[in-house]
Amino acid sequence: MNRRWSAVVAAFGLALLLGGCSAPAGLAVFQREASAQDRLPAGIEEPQDPPLVNSRFLAEADGVRHFAAQAEEGALACLVAVPGGSKDYVAGCGRSMTAGPIVSVSGRGVSAATLVPDGFDTTEQQVQGWRKLQGNLLIGPR
Repeated sequence: MNRRWSAVVAAFGLALLLGGCSAPAGLAVFQREASAQDRLPAGIEEPQDPPLVNSRFLAEADGVRHFAAQAEEGALACLVAVPGGSKDYVAGCGRSMTAGPIVSVSGRGVSAATLVPDGFDTTEQQVQGWRKLQGNLLIGPR
């Protein structure tokens, strides 16, 4: 009988240990409180399936504001690039729980931009001329 309880307690302890070490879904930027600056500009058409529930301003570069947005469970992350003084924007979405880049966007008036997961090593991209403006945002060479 003691062996059974020992096995159950050991399994439960292992589950707690592993559960405590796992990272939350999504990007760390969503862990902070949202501010007015984090709202996507009016006119941005958001996907409906799944709907986006959070957005955060990441950085501005070359007159373009860059936002990260995520779906409810944090498994889907989007990058939205909005040129200043324009109603045009570019956006793309990808799985946030990835080891590589999540999504890249570019378009009229928008330099190439890439959303990367937390802790992503950007050394190779920076050697190639990409700029790291924020922990999750790279802007392509001009």
